[in-house]
Amino acid sequence: FEYLKDRKWPSWMPVLLAGVGALLYLIQAVVYAHTTVSSLDEGSYLIKGIFYWHGVYEPFQPYGPLTNKAPFAFLIPGLAEYLFGPGLRTGRYFSIFLGLLTIVGVWVAARRWAGKWMAAGTVWVFALSPMIIKLYARTVSEVVIACLLAWMCVLVLDDERPLWQIILGTVLASLAVMTRQNMVLMLPLLVLYVFWQHGRQKGIWSFVTAASVFLAVHAYYWPNILTIWTPWLPSSLTPFLDVFRIPGDSTPVWDPAIDFWNRTNAFFQGMRYHFIALVGGIFAIMFWSPRSNWKSASAMRAAVFLALSYFILFAMHAWAALASQYESYSCVFCFSNYLTFFDPLGILLFVIVVSAAWNKSPSRIVQGLAIVFIVLFSAGIGFSLFENVGKEILNLSVPRMRDGQFLPGTTALVDIIKYRFALELPVIKRLISSLIGFMAGVGVLIIAFIVWRRAKNAPKRLNFALIAVNSYLVIGLILSPVLNLGESSINCKQDMILAHEQLGTYLSEIIPSNSLVYWDGGNAFTPMVYVPNVRIFPVQINDGYTYRIGGDPETLHRFSHWNSELNEEWKNSADVFIIEAKRFSSWKDFLTPQDFEEYAPPPAAPTCYEGGELRIFHRNP
Repeated sequence: FEYLKDRKWPSWMPVLLAGVGALLYLIQAVVYAHTTVSSLDEGSYLIKGIFYWHGVYEPFQPYGPLTNKAPFAFLIPGLAEYLFGPGLRTGRYFSIFLGLLTIVGVWVAARRWAGKWMAAGTVWVFALSPMIIKLYARTVSEVVIACLLAWMCVLVLDDERPLWQIILGTVLASLAVMTRQNMVLMLPLLVLYVFWQHGRQKGIWSFVTAASVFLAVHAYYWPNILTIWTPWLPSSLTPFLDVFRIPGDSTPVWDPAIDFWNRTNAFFQGMRYHFIALVGGIFAIMFWSPRSNWKSASAMRAAVFLALSYFILFAMHAWAALASQYESYSCVFCFSNYLTFFDPLGILLFVIVVSAAWNKSPSRIVQGLAIVFIVLFSAGIGFSLFENVGKEILNLSVPRMRDGQFLPGTTALVDIIKYRFALELPVIKRLISSLIGFMAGVGVLIIAFIVWRRAKNAPKRLNFALIAVNSYLVIGLILSPVLNLGESSINCKQDMILAHEQLGTYLSEIIPSNSLVYWDGGNAFTPMVYVPNVRIFPVQINDGYTYRIGGDPETLHRFSHWNSELNEEWKNSADVFIIEAKRFSSWKDFLTPQDFEEYAPPPAAPTCYEGGELRIFHRNP
């Protein structure tokens, strides 16, 4: 970037570069929107959102849909559906719009602190991250939060922000908390920053605004909104909240046993999918200059706020996903998705530190830590890529050896490791991929060393650790699509939005109005968004994640959960059954020809995966 700044470029060049990056993002987002299979969360946000806006149910309503997130997680996408019509197309196009708005917000904030070229670079961080694009192209709350936080930074960070911007930025932060309760610490951090940077008067306005929005939403949904906070609070210390907790006399079906190595894998997946935001943020802390070397006090304050916000949120989500089972539906491999909530904070932290306080004379301890980090982190990245180790690498020909002596001929690498160390194939893949990652890290250091040696006679000697760090970040940015392997692939060749619309039209035509529909059509409830004039069992929207073994049926139903007794009751009362083809074997004894008739097969399936077709039955009169 220093080289770019020294050149006499036309003023429009970095803007054009940013525009090309945004266009590349948009193209990828549209492709992913039309080819990605819908998920449980997406179906949940879509159908609950439209239910809430039409008044069919209320958030936190007993016996209604499970409102396991703060209400705006459903109300924001629901508003788009309410205005533009329900459906997957509305939800995903709205998410693409929010994704672009996020990029613009980060670009505006970065440009303010670091100039046009660094701002253009932030756009390319998103454009070269297929995993983030793919997630932001779906109707999920991650893109909503990222957009709110990006524009919060635009409105609040910097000197002399007008009062109306402070208030609006605080409102956006409050909405983020009321979209996902896991953002709750953003409010006190933001209010403290406003007091620190903008003074007492604006700090008071920020506090009053945050408190007003937070309390108003809680007052409206009181007292059942407390159900989203009880998982955070030890029951032994808050027995007065037991009325808002599911009794412990039932056991969740969803309780996966994820071992240490898979949790480690999930951790490094998150690290590589968010390489610039996370690694850039870590290096920003490592190469943090003393206070006297900052270009301005406002830059230092903004960086402190971003660093605290980013790494506190990182630690919270790492604990929730990887180290804890604080809810029955905790998701270890959702860790990488969780980090997309606050990517804008990590990116802006790196931008501000690089532009205002990048320490070009770090201590030897910092230099050593940076070098060790590059090697170890690269090995971790390789570890998390083990599923991409294919036959070409496993069957790589290597010399045969025995007792330290080379033998004639060659053998496959996998056989050498397997028979020499008696390891299983998954362990062998992890070993090989970790070694490849380690070698890549060493390769970066070798490149940095060559550059350092060639610059040895320059008037101002360059620091080897800084060259290594810069090389690592540049190579990581360029290779971001490679680092995103595993989440960047296109799910389906056919158009999933069109398939849902065709399926939805068919369902609305064949299912009589006011029919009671039992859903076992897959974990994504999305197709039912197109059938507004029927009744459902709303607890089923969250599929098996709300199903429990044992427990009192009435109590579970009130908490929007279910068990075998409720299941039998619903099966006996439903008029129409929608069954996923691969699940039909468990229904054969119930859906007998004497009692049920099957409709003609739908013209489209909600997925391209085998067994994802729907079979629809209605009860005979």
